[in-house]
Amino acid sequence: MNSSTYPTLPGDARERIEAALADAADSRRRQLDNLAAADGDSPAAAHRASVARILSEVEAAQNRLARGTFGACERCAAAIPVERLELRPWTRRCVGCASR
Repeated sequence: MNSSTYPTLPGDARERIEAALADAADSRRRQLDNLAAADGDSPAAAHRASVARILSEVEAAQNRLARGTFGACERCAAAIPVERLELRPWTRRCVGCASR
C-alpha cells in the first residue's frame, strides 16, 4: 500500500483517536512510573512488560498517525474500520487478520 492509498479518517474520528492515543500513552506512562520494581517477582515483571508493550504500541500508532500511514492493516493492507480504531486505536490489524 503506498502513501496515497492509506485510509483517510473523518476529522471528528481523527480527533477522537488522537485524544484516545494521548490518554492511553499518558496512562501507561503513569502506570510504569508507579509500578514497583519487579526484581524476582515474575507476575510483577509480566505486568510491567505488558504495560510497556502497550505503551510501545500506542507510541507506534501515534507515529503512524503523524506519518499518514495509520488505519491500514499491516497484514492484508485493508482499511481498518473506524469503529475498531476508536475502540483500540493502537491496533495494527483488521479483525480478520487479528483473529488468525
